[in-house]
Amino acid sequence: MPERGNRRRPSTLSVRTVPVACALLAADAASPGGFHPQDVRFFFHLFTNWMGDDHLRPGADLDPTQIRRTLTLLADQGEAEGGGGRPPSWALTPAGVIALVDTLTDPGAPRRLEEVALLVGVASWYAPIIAARAGGRSGERRVRTRLEPRRILQEERRRLAGALADMERRAEVGPRLADAAREALARGEDPAAALARLGLPYQLHPMRPIAEVLAALPPDLRRFELERGLRLRARSLFAPLADHLRAQIEVLDRLAATLEGG
Repeated sequence: MPERGNRRRPSTLSVRTVPVACALLAADAASPGGFHPQDVRFFFHLFTNWMGDDHLRPGADLDPTQIRRTLTLLADQGEAEGGGGRPPSWALTPAGVIALVDTLTDPGAPRRLEEVALLVGVASWYAPIIAARAGGRSGERRVRTRLEPRRILQEERRRLAGALADMERRAEVGPRLADAAREALARGEDPAAALARLGLPYQLHPMRPIAEVLAALPPDLRRFELERGLRLRARSLFAPLADHLRAQIEVLDRLAATLEGG
């Protein structure tokens, strides 16, 4: 058993995750006189429960020490303030509220569908309450604009549509690449050149060119990859993932329709 003094200290939290950022905003909004780390932990459990993580990702938790370290870091950045009392209470500054909302609504941030649904819900239900903590008209306007549910949905739909187009191309091109590789092998030609001519959907060329990857494989594995692997991946990996992305986009469209209907 490791000595007490050698245990790793809990790190700070990633406030880029939707349930953590929402928990911080909720604790702040629900306790104008100041909140405590246990309040953040409660709201984290509440939101992850709403997302079904009790079944999908059981065991998720926040360490109170992590929360305190995160609040201290936010305070160092002018985004939180520590108060008196034992234990000390905390409050987000207007700059902290705006920074968390900006982080939550960053269109480039990867999110699970459950997190998008939670974010849209929080934006729909609590935007005015969060905006009131943003320090004046300018901050309120910024928060309300960023927490516009339809805008969040549109940006997420655009991100998923880009991923879907890429996955559909992989699923469609795979069988053609497999045929081209098999024909090149039968003619005694370099199959990597045949794949390059067809436009192999392979984004790791700067790290390791496909010809180098194939050349490094044992002959039997190389032949499998060229004759069967390309086709199998298209059918059993890329096509199902494309279906999954398509289904997520349909969910977002239904959610948008629900918002339109009030």
